[in-house]
Amino acid sequence: MTSSTARTRGTYTEDGGRQNIYSIEPPIEVIDQEGNYWQRAELTNGRLAMVGFFAAIFNYTVFGWVIPGIV
Repeated sequence: MTSSTARTRGTYTEDGGRQNIYSIEPPIEVIDQEGNYWQRAELTNGRLAMVGFFAAIFNYTVFGWVIPGIV
């Protein structure tokens, strides 16, 4: 399938004259151009892991459960 006309307004016309309507995608945006996105992601993941570990230890010491509701 090759195009005979240019893509305009989200339509694509084939050589046979058939048209296919597609969505127009928005331009790609860069989240963080400074390069510290991955450093913040690692810190956030580490902190969430520590909170989860603390919750597991707390539940085990106070209630005797590793997972609440399961003995």
